[in-house]
Amino acid sequence: MFNKATLALLLTTAVFVRNVPAASEPPRMYSSERPIETETAGLPLPGAVPGSMTLRPCAGCQLITLQLTTAAQFFIDRKPVTFADLHALAQKSSANVVVFYDTKTSAVTRIVVTDVR
Repeated sequence: MFNKATLALLLTTAVFVRNVPAASEPPRMYSSERPIETETAGLPLPGAVPGSMTLRPCAGCQLITLQLTTAAQFFIDRKPVTFADLHALAQKSSANVVVFYDTKTSAVTRIVVTDVR
């Protein structure tokens, strides 16, 4: 019926196919970064970096204190800016702000300002 070489090949293939993982869903990606949406009027920026800021993620949420370090990045309408530029804009205009922070370290990773009015 089968010679030894064919039988060995069939058994090897069966073992190989059985041990190959089935195509499954791709690995999940997890982010430890979370956003807080606010406006410049309610943005409690510290006077300088490093510093800290206390924000309420939502109306019913408890206040959280975030650390603002030199690693944080600042953007106004997708353009990178300095902390001084961001601070000046927050004091004189109204705009939407998203503060992104690392949930593990409570460090601000970036602050993005859009819709400057």
